[in-house]
Amino acid sequence: MKASVVIIVLGTWGLMLFFPWWTLVIPCFIAGLIGPDRGLKALSAGMTGVGGLWLVLALFADWQNGFVLSAQVAAVMSVPVWVMYVITWAVGALTGGFACLSGYLILGRGR
Repeated sequence: MKASVVIIVLGTWGLMLFFPWWTLVIPCFIAGLIGPDRGLKALSAGMTGVGGLWLVLALFADWQNGFVLSAQVAAVMSVPVWVMYVITWAVGALTGGFACLSGYLILGRGR
C-alpha cells in the first residue's frame, strides 16, 4: 500500500502542475491497477494519497499568504476556517479513493 500511496502522491502532484484538477484520477487509477490486493486497501490508498496531498497543498498555499484569504472566504461562507480544510480534504480523498478503487475493480479482482 505504501508504494501505491507514493505513486498517487507523486503522480497527482506532477499532473496537477500542468493539467486540471480532475487529472488526479489517472495516477490513482493506475495505482489501483497495479498495487493493492484488496478493495479496502485500494480505497484507503487513494484517500490517503490525494486527501493528504490536497490538505498539505491547501495549508501551504494558505501559509504563504498569511492565512488571510482563508479567513476572508470563511467569513463570506459563515463557517470556521477548519471546515474549509475538511471540505478540501474530503473532495480530494473521495475522488482519489474511488478512482483507485475503480482501477482495482476493473480487473475483476473484487469478486
